[in-house]
Amino acid sequence: MAESTAPLRDAPLGDWRFTGTLRTYQAQVLAQLASGSQSELHIVAPPGSGKTLLGLLLAAREGGRTLVLAPNTTIREQWAHTASALAPDAAAVSTDPLRIGDLTALTYQALSVTGDGSPFEALARARWADELVDSGRTQAAAETWLAELAVDNPAQYRTGLRGRVKRIRRRFTRERPQAIARVLHPNAVSLLERIVDAGVDTIVLDECHHLLDHWALVVAYLVGAIRERGGRGLVIGLTATLPDVADGTEFDNYTQLLGEVDFEVPTPAVVKEGHLAPYRDHVWFTEPVPAEAAFIRRHGEHLDALLAQVLSTPDGMRYLEERLQPADPDPPELPVADPLVSERAPAAGPLDATVVVPPPSPAALERALADDLPLTRSCGVVLRALAPQHPLCAILPPVLFERCTTDDLLTVLARFALTRLLPDPRAKQQWRYVKKALADFGLLLTDRGLRRGRDPVETTLAFSEAKDRAAVDILRLELSGADGAKVKAVIVTDFVEHGNSRGLVGETAAGALRAYDFVVNDPLTAALNPVLLTADRIRVPAARAEELAVALTARVGSAVQVRPDGVGPWRDLDAPGVGAGRIVAAVSALMSAGSVRLLVGTRGLLGEGWDCPAVNTLIDLTTVTTSTGAPQLRGRTLRLDPA
Repeated sequence: MAESTAPLRDAPLGDWRFTGTLRTYQAQVLAQLASGSQSELHIVAPPGSGKTLLGLLLAAREGGRTLVLAPNTTIREQWAHTASALAPDAAAVSTDPLRIGDLTALTYQALSVTGDGSPFEALARARWADELVDSGRTQAAAETWLAELAVDNPAQYRTGLRGRVKRIRRRFTRERPQAIARVLHPNAVSLLERIVDAGVDTIVLDECHHLLDHWALVVAYLVGAIRERGGRGLVIGLTATLPDVADGTEFDNYTQLLGEVDFEVPTPAVVKEGHLAPYRDHVWFTEPVPAEAAFIRRHGEHLDALLAQVLSTPDGMRYLEERLQPADPDPPELPVADPLVSERAPAAGPLDATVVVPPPSPAALERALADDLPLTRSCGVVLRALAPQHPLCAILPPVLFERCTTDDLLTVLARFALTRLLPDPRAKQQWRYVKKALADFGLLLTDRGLRRGRDPVETTLAFSEAKDRAAVDILRLELSGADGAKVKAVIVTDFVEHGNSRGLVGETAAGALRAYDFVVNDPLTAALNPVLLTADRIRVPAARAEELAVALTARVGSAVQVRPDGVGPWRDLDAPGVGAGRIVAAVSALMSAGSVRLLVGTRGLLGEGWDCPAVNTLIDLTTVTTSTGAPQLRGRTLRLDPA
């Protein structure tokens, strides 16, 4: 598509008009924030309070060509739709980065695509080596290990390098925002230049709490370029939730771009004026189910058993033997055999083929201790715990090789995994198994070693099955009330499947799939015709599958079919070629119509940007506790239902 820019007028938005009635707080913002008085306008208002219209009116008042940046395509289209209603000519509004209009709405991502990582790869490799040294290796051993990994398992090596390149890019842009163009993708640089050349003078940042890292600096770079060309570079920031001061440098990036809050609209004021629904927050306490309670009591024992299981394999035992008995770097020369004796020697019989295992060598043990005392000691105590009759145990001094602890097991397993599993492409499945199993216990195995993550007890409670059972109880309670027939609910989870099975085979993973199983199997909640939506799944009650497939087909304009392989109380639907956004909109319409009264999905799909005014009950199963995330999630159910 060819690039184009509409002819620039003195005040491209000067003739935009709003003929409706402003809400009280919208009028207050326009009155208190005088035109031309500031270079940044920072406004905080809850979801559903009319921030889109307010942002457009502020931009139109200034008159200059405007760029709107939104966090996703759904919100971008909302801006374009509302702007088209204000503009005398709808063609003045564009969502095409190749056609800069009087008002252009784009996503933040369109400006911040980074380029090739190769300029940073040397720095990334050096950082990787430093991490290995910090975990207990020598510099030479770290470099050797990286070189061997690059040859033995290049795919894993590239994966590790890419992750570090990403982190270095982030730090680079923080320290040198004016140099950001060097690391942006050429297409992003071209777009930034096109925006400046088109005469854009006002930038509206919707949901500007997203500007915590890379995007904040890209926008700062764009504003600086506009001002260098002689433009005003007005920045209008709109958000429902301020970022957390604890974000440190990222919070500083945000405040440097937008400054202090100029106007804040409290949620109760919007409710009082009748533009948001009255709401009440409730907390439902649960206790872990028996299997979870047992894990909490005995998770330490479960972890030790898992570690012992992995290290007791033949590969694990060989690793322990080789660590405790390293080869002599200067072996004595063997005597040269007499060729005449060799010629007269009888042929070897079957018994002569028996492999002779050399006896344990105290000298070899001394070499191992001198090379890496902590690791050798841990290998020794682990061997004594796993195989107390092993011949090597006879030469391990009890005063040094005493009781085996969980830390010893973790030390040995981490080095075993990095030395034997990660470099070997044939051990890919074993590496993944060990990594996932350790994650269940709050331990993160990476290509730089082992570190502690989220506490396993906290994780077990956060994703307890009891929360899913409680969702059913809550719905039953709501349905039993006077307004039970009007209940339209949404259950929101963090993940489709969390994956933490607490080290237990056969455990159902927490997430949207498990929550849906509970509601679709309960007779009362199943009557709500629940639908599960994820990025790649549409799941509906089996008894209503055909009916819902037909209804969705009519809404999306493309065939939606029931998969023939379904069993049990639910069926999956297929909608080939239909994006998740269209499916979400179609199901939301079915909720408004009343044919679906319960929706189950993830925060990523049903969070910021999703609106379904018909929903009046939110059951939040997520672990969101931030000052940004919680209000955004609550805002999904505060909009008034036109019906």
